[in-house]
Amino acid sequence: MLFNCPDILIVEDNALNRDIITKHLKSRKFTNLRIAKDGQQALDEVALKQPDLILLDIMLPEIMGLQVLHTLRQQFSMVDLPVIMVTAIDEDQRIVRALELGANDYVTKPINFPILMARIQTQLSLKQLSTLNTEFLTTASHDLRKPLAVIQDITNQARHKLAAGQHYADDLLMQDLSLINQSASYMQNIAECVLNMQASGFAQIRLTKVPINTENLVNEVIERHRKRANEKQISLITKTMPTKAIIEADRSRILQVLDNFIGNAIKFCSAGDSITLEVIQAEDSISIEVQDTGPGLEDSDFDRLFTKNVELSNKPTDGESSNGLGLPICKQLVDLHEGTIGARNNDEKGATFWLRLPIFKLKSVD
Repeated sequence: MLFNCPDILIVEDNALNRDIITKHLKSRKFTNLRIAKDGQQALDEVALKQPDLILLDIMLPEIMGLQVLHTLRQQFSMVDLPVIMVTAIDEDQRIVRALELGANDYVTKPINFPILMARIQTQLSLKQLSTLNTEFLTTASHDLRKPLAVIQDITNQARHKLAAGQHYADDLLMQDLSLINQSASYMQNIAECVLNMQASGFAQIRLTKVPINTENLVNEVIERHRKRANEKQISLITKTMPTKAIIEADRSRILQVLDNFIGNAIKFCSAGDSITLEVIQAEDSISIEVQDTGPGLEDSDFDRLFTKNVELSNKPTDGESSNGLGLPICKQLVDLHEGTIGARNNDEKGATFWLRLPIFKLKSVD
């Protein structure tokens, strides 16, 4: 969540002070401002819509600023809703009490506006960092589920075979062990990424780009989903691919996107359907498309595909879970690669999800 135009609530009973604060904030491009003239109105505004930050005067009619702060902290943490108190210069005891009650910061009247602007920016930056951290951990949790499911599926099938005294063919054993190893490596990459982000203090995804042959990428992701597709009697097909379709990308991140595309296709397809992966090479870009013969998308779905926590029109065909996080995460990852992502309905049946990335080109050496 980026604060291009943060929602700031100014709680001040004095009209002149309100006008001065509003004028200064607007002059610094803070244009999304709301006003509350007393404590109760402030609580009503927050109930109507949670602001990104509150400037709260301590001295208010009826409900004092400290009581408003105390009430807000019953519902919102200091990270969720930053509150900067505005106090008179001689109100030391009230300042201390405000900080004890959970105020993030304070400024004194008459307000030094460069200081106020700096403190507003600091609180908004901290809130943004916390939001990115939460989104990143949510992304990681979501992405760990699929390789875990693969490992659990393979080990459960192996356990049932051994318990029934069935022979485990060598080639099948090697195939299953390879899938377990790939899934474990995938999980390790995600875990390392989480640890690195937490250690660095910046919860944003950093890419490690290397040249990648898209044919190998597609084959790997297909093998990871083949068992689940076979269980639902869905065919996984690859079209003839360009032999040298090379992208420069973070392998684990693009695998996340393709995992999501194929996983969703399997989730919403039924027995007898097919899923086809195709790599299309253009002069400056390479596209990877996942085409299915499932139910397709409703017109109303297209505007919401990459919005978080949105439930689309179709339902999984075998009771699979869906939390509405996958496609928004995919868009974020593709955007980080300076690529594009999208979907369309096929002419006959089903839908196609695609991503397009710049083609890898050797850089000139001076």
